[in-house]
Amino acid sequence: MSRTTDTALTRWPLVVLDVSALDPAAGARRVGDVLTAALERREPFAAVLTMPESRPRKLAGAGERVRLVKTLRPGLRNRCAGLAFVVSAEAQQANAKAIRAGAKLWGCPTTATHDPAAALAWARQQLAAPTPGAEEER
Repeated sequence: MSRTTDTALTRWPLVVLDVSALDPAAGARRVGDVLTAALERREPFAAVLTMPESRPRKLAGAGERVRLVKTLRPGLRNRCAGLAFVVSAEAQQANAKAIRAGAKLWGCPTTATHDPAAALAWARQQLAAPTPGAEEER
């Protein structure tokens, strides 16, 4: 596990990761690594992910990211109380369709905001609510 992954998990069950300084492809890989590490704990969690401000129109590695999301989705459905993405208002507007489909795509509740404090508050609220799948294992 990388230092960045370790740092992202220090506020467990709240996962906080800032990949805004990374290029979009590296940021996507880091998000995948951290969510995988969180799922390996087999405990409910929520995540706040600060994403890069912009991305090229055609992003290399899209197929790899789709496969990753498909791999993560079952675990996220059972363990993740929610994913809060911190992105600029412009990025939200440019990706409105994908943001609206977030819960279906990721398998857990999602939100997008430009305000990190609002993202943290939303994630904490999601953690306070019952997590789907958690009841089934008790």
